[in-house]
Amino acid sequence: MKTLVTHINPHLDDIASIWFFKKFHPEFKDAKIEFVSASRDLAAAEESVDKIFLGTGGGRFDEHKEGLSTCAGSLVYEYLKKAGLISEDEIIRKALEALVEWNRLIDTGKAPNSQFDEFSVQSFIRRKDSKPQNSKRSVELGFEILDRILKVLKRKQQSIKDWAKRKEFSTKFGRSFAVISETLNREFCREQEGELFLMYHPINKGVQFFTPSFDIDLKPIYDKVRVLDPKASWFLHQSHHMVICGSSSAPDSKPTKLTFEELIDVAKSV
Repeated sequence: MKTLVTHINPHLDDIASIWFFKKFHPEFKDAKIEFVSASRDLAAAEESVDKIFLGTGGGRFDEHKEGLSTCAGSLVYEYLKKAGLISEDEIIRKALEALVEWNRLIDTGKAPNSQFDEFSVQSFIRRKDSKPQNSKRSVELGFEILDRILKVLKRKQQSIKDWAKRKEFSTKFGRSFAVISETLNREFCREQEGELFLMYHPINKGVQFFTPSFDIDLKPIYDKVRVLDPKASWFLHQSHHMVICGSSSAPDSKPTKLTFEELIDVAKSV
């Protein structure tokens, strides 16, 4: 049986390297996971094609002999890529590379300092004890988190492609953009330079007008769409920074009959 070995009380990086093997290497999909006391030389005696050491043991995927330019996760990813086990799909590849780099910066101590470190993935993922059941639970929790992070990163890569097809126009609010996308969200818009964003979901016809500015009130847009399409489920957020019609949080809402172009005209006309 295939076995993946790391040290007791694994770090995020050790968990990530196991996750990469089990997720992308077909021979290790159902591999058993073992935890050993951290070692610099155990791999020399025990490692084989069926038993791989990750982040410990001094083997191929132990970054402690590599200096501070790699981590176990990046070593495993490069191995899987060279073996042709990573998809060539541009969105998947870029998402994975972003995840690998994030993990590498954390593990090598090069990530930017954060005042919220106590709320970070790497902080709460470790139980910091030597109980085997807790090491196993840390890996299980890490797998779930990494799966979700990958989905988020894939959505962002799709958003970047969608953003390239954006429509720019002028409104009284300032520089404004409209985008048709299934993935674009407010967090992505905050990273762009603009005062007003119109996001239109092509499948469920969900609409969101959004401004990242604390000085802009979008109630005029809300008032206008309520007149043009009173039967739709329009919602003005209490911040007055969002005007929404339909979302994954309100699947039973009534979509607007207004088209993408008509929604742009609304923003221009208020």
